[in-house]
Amino acid sequence: MPHKSFLYFTSRRVIAYSWTKGELQRESIFSFNDEGVAEFAKYVAGAGKSLFYLLADFVEEDFAQENIPHLRGKDRRAVLARKLSQRYRDTTLAIALSLGIEAHGGRREERILYTAFTNTQQLQPWIAALRSREARVAGVFTVALVSAEVGKRVGFKAPRYLIVSLQQAGLRQTYIENGRMRFSRLGRVDFSNPRSIAENCALESGRIQQYLVNTHVLPREAPALDVLVLAPSEYKALYDDACKGTSQLRFHVLDLDQVGRDAGLIAAPEETLAEGLFLHFLAKFPAGEQFADDGLRRFYHLWRARVGMVAAGAAVFAFCLVFSGLKLLEIYQIDRQVEIDRQQQARASQEYARLQTGFPETPTTSENLKVIVRNYQTLLRQSAYPGDMLVGISRALATLPQVELDKIDWDSGAGPKLPAGPEASRTPPAATVPAAPANAEFQAQTAEISGRLLLPRASDYRTITVLVNQFAEALRKQSGMEVVSTRLPFDINAEKSITGDIGAERNTDVPRFSVTVSRRGGT
Repeated sequence: MPHKSFLYFTSRRVIAYSWTKGELQRESIFSFNDEGVAEFAKYVAGAGKSLFYLLADFVEEDFAQENIPHLRGKDRRAVLARKLSQRYRDTTLAIALSLGIEAHGGRREERILYTAFTNTQQLQPWIAALRSREARVAGVFTVALVSAEVGKRVGFKAPRYLIVSLQQAGLRQTYIENGRMRFSRLGRVDFSNPRSIAENCALESGRIQQYLVNTHVLPREAPALDVLVLAPSEYKALYDDACKGTSQLRFHVLDLDQVGRDAGLIAAPEETLAEGLFLHFLAKFPAGEQFADDGLRRFYHLWRARVGMVAAGAAVFAFCLVFSGLKLLEIYQIDRQVEIDRQQQARASQEYARLQTGFPETPTTSENLKVIVRNYQTLLRQSAYPGDMLVGISRALATLPQVELDKIDWDSGAGPKLPAGPEASRTPPAATVPAAPANAEFQAQTAEISGRLLLPRASDYRTITVLVNQFAEALRKQSGMEVVSTRLPFDINAEKSITGDIGAERNTDVPRFSVTVSRRGGT
């Protein structure tokens, strides 16, 4: 965490404090003049990368309430900026605080409290010193803004109340309504007369109550106004005697030191009054509203962005680290499981070896048996039967009653054998069955079909050719059947004349032919 420096501004001097874990320590005091500003500039330069919180406690403050139409976003910001510029000459230290939404005759309006320093010139030299040193200014606060947080943190539950405190700047009275600051006033006191201060506390509280009623901030018919008094410990008895309740006021006097201890304030400089408590609450619970503009807080925003980026990077790195750890754990668990599986495999192998010793002796080894089984399975897959092929041939014969078969030479092997000789009539290349690969599990079946044709004229070559071709085409139509070759009873080579064993003198002979078909064993 960066070092935090708290600057308490009064009309007479500026006091620099440091806060660490509930301990408030004074670092330096600067007079409210040019020499003090020069020393302050050196202090800021030596503070390095500290965060600066400015707590102003001036008499020159203005509070004004006004209702505006209920707007959102850019329109609301534009209206508030215009209202502030109309009301204040210098808006660098002016803010508009929302007091809630009201409804009037179906129309919604937002209650706005405008507050600003009426004399900003007294702060400008100090702010200029901070800007010139590129100081990280977290914000400019007032005791009035922090008072609402103090009342909330001490557990005061009244909806409307005054909080009265004594600081080095004087006696501060702040009116709180529904947890929001509405009005504040700083009065000068004689610090040499504690009894007079206590009496002024009660007297000024009555005047503030009358002022709030006359300005319609406090309803006239409202019950007695609660007053929370933060009294110095050594003078608490004086405050108890002076602050007596009336029909308009109901006092609650609290020991300032006891409130600080309950809030976690461990130590503070001896001369510190209530401002020590306010600085402590500002350190622990920074108020959301403050007076500094974005130009003054520029380097603070840059620091926050840098911290955010570093935090995001650290978060990503932590995520990656956790993810890597989970993956390493997963790898370790997998390795353990692999080791367990290996041990189980070793035990199973040992148990199997033990059981094998009780098996009867076999005429061969287990490896030979495995090879025999594999070969037997291969033989079963490669075994071919002529049944399907004979069914296809029968279906083809059923369409041609002129064809009679003499014999069928069936074979199962690597592929069909083409008949040799000039009388072989080769089929077109599309009908040729491709050779099976050497490592194919299924071999081809071939059948050479020998038959004859029943015709009235054995010398009718055209009819013989047509019938044989029809028979071959009928065979091709059968599932998985391919015609490898056909052989006619005569030679139809174009280079020779038609010859054969049939003629006019032997017209009683029957023309014979053969067709070779092939069928893959797996089809």
